[in-house]
Amino acid sequence: MSPITRDIGRLRGPASSVSGMADLLMTIDNSDVCAARTVGTSLSNRVAMVWHRCKTKINRLLRNVPHESTRRFPYDIMEMIIAHLTNDLHALKACSLTCYSWYIAAAPHIHHTHTLCNGTRDESWRGLKSLSMLHRFGLASFVKEIRVKQRDPWFVPQAFSSRDLRYFSAFASVHTLELEGLEIHRFIPGIECYFGHLSPTLRSIRLRNPRCTPRQLSHFLSLFSNLDDINIAFPKPLFNTSIPGTELVPFSAPKLQGRLELRHFDWVETWTDLIASCGDLRFHHMDLNLVGGCAPVLFGACAETLETLRCSVSK
Repeated sequence: MSPITRDIGRLRGPASSVSGMADLLMTIDNSDVCAARTVGTSLSNRVAMVWHRCKTKINRLLRNVPHESTRRFPYDIMEMIIAHLTNDLHALKACSLTCYSWYIAAAPHIHHTHTLCNGTRDESWRGLKSLSMLHRFGLASFVKEIRVKQRDPWFVPQAFSSRDLRYFSAFASVHTLELEGLEIHRFIPGIECYFGHLSPTLRSIRLRNPRCTPRQLSHFLSLFSNLDDINIAFPKPLFNTSIPGTELVPFSAPKLQGRLELRHFDWVETWTDLIASCGDLRFHHMDLNLVGGCAPVLFGACAETLETLRCSVSK
């Protein structure tokens, strides 16, 4: 066995160290110097030959050495540890700074929910500016829930540039959408250009203070063919609109097999339109508070599937 072979075995073993690497470099260096002298080249060519040959052999050895920390700490165990910290954002960020493998495990939990708002002090995250940050670092695929918060209406079609719309369309795995103060009437017609890419994966939608007509609301909900859960609170009716309700054809028949929660909602036309497009409603759980004339319609539509019910139809 040659000296180089013996040193390779020592480097691969558990007792490899800096001194072992130094011995290896000395062995390689001596053998290559002897080879260079045999050829009879000049001093500068000898140095270059020794350097390049040593560099090639060392890189070949290092590629065959397994990473000690990876061998001692399995990745599936690390994922189990990270899974226990899903509700502790500070701890998740600390874990992501440990090493690259810990960052890969923590990143999906850190970026699970993305909030769009116009009230933050950080200019780079105000409004739709944060979309470019997600796109730059390739984090859009991690986002499972989108929240839009607004006191004054800023989340409108006019706020989307062509680049912002392209970045917003990159959310391909969102299952929950929470919209506060959404002025749905401003997105009609053409609402599918802004929210249509969410249709294959969206399962739950929460609307706070939406502004629209009853038929515009049903038109918006029919856009999501796999929708199961609906939560709507305090809608603001809109009476003057330039779009006739007869032109609002349903996009699809949502599943609507999960939970329905309504607060101060008495728009019967919304549910009659959805029943006409879906054939029937199939909610398993309902929590109704001050829903007026909607209660009889919902009870009749979900009579065969309803499992739990909480209802307060009057003050």
